[in-house]
Amino acid sequence: MKNLPFELEIKNLTEVKSDSRLSKSPLKATSFQLIWLSEGEAIFDIDFKQIKIKAGELLIISLNQAYSFDTTSDYSGKVILFSDSFFSQSEADTYFLLSSEILNPENLNQTAQLDKSHVEKIFSLLEEELKLDADSYQPLIIHSLLQTLLFGAERKLESGRDPLLYDLNENLARRFCNEVEKQFKVLKHTEFYMHALGVCEKTLTRQLKGTINTTPKKYLISRVILEVKRLLVYTDMSVKDISAELGFDEFTNFNKYVIQHAGMSPSAFREQFRIKQSI
Repeated sequence: MKNLPFELEIKNLTEVKSDSRLSKSPLKATSFQLIWLSEGEAIFDIDFKQIKIKAGELLIISLNQAYSFDTTSDYSGKVILFSDSFFSQSEADTYFLLSSEILNPENLNQTAQLDKSHVEKIFSLLEEELKLDADSYQPLIIHSLLQTLLFGAERKLESGRDPLLYDLNENLARRFCNEVEKQFKVLKHTEFYMHALGVCEKTLTRQLKGTINTTPKKYLISRVILEVKRLLVYTDMSVKDISAELGFDEFTNFNKYVIQHAGMSPSAFREQFRIKQSI
């Protein structure tokens, strides 16, 4: 996308799923991917979970997730790839990324059922705009159309839920999750996050248990382990290099940490995953 006038691209899913790379080892999502199915249904592997999407549904793959497309099912649709920098053109855009349910780090890859004719009209307008000669209004128009799709999905996901969950000033659990996303490679003790958020352990634990049914410590550990698994499957980095990448001072401590919290060593997980992929 870096060679494009701005960092957004639309692809046809029929063409995308024919790419042989997508059926092999998972790839790293280096941009947001907004997937729309117009016909059929598919099952994508995203962060070691199978995510089912049906016709008329919208799904977003977030930055840095490990993913592979369903290359065998009969389905069609479109995917929009866009960068963080393209979308975040204002404080309101950034706030949306930090507070929206569709990009909730604790519950990523939810699907939203939308009106087919409405969504396909937006895709048509986007594609028509991309064909025009670039001018100062084009990025603004495309950004607005992208917002319309995201806001439509967000409306569906928010329906009937407590509006305070989408106010970062009120939603301590979401602010904790966002802070973990920024700092987990460096800070692996919950005390740092309590200090950053200005709350005590009891308050933070109560909020997380009530909102996402976990504790700060468990959430932080699960986020570190997820990143370990991602790096093991979509990179060829050595286990020692992954240990250093994730901020562990000693490789032996990293190995013990993964065995304790993932149930096997990093090398065993990588080997097990490769065996599954080859079957």
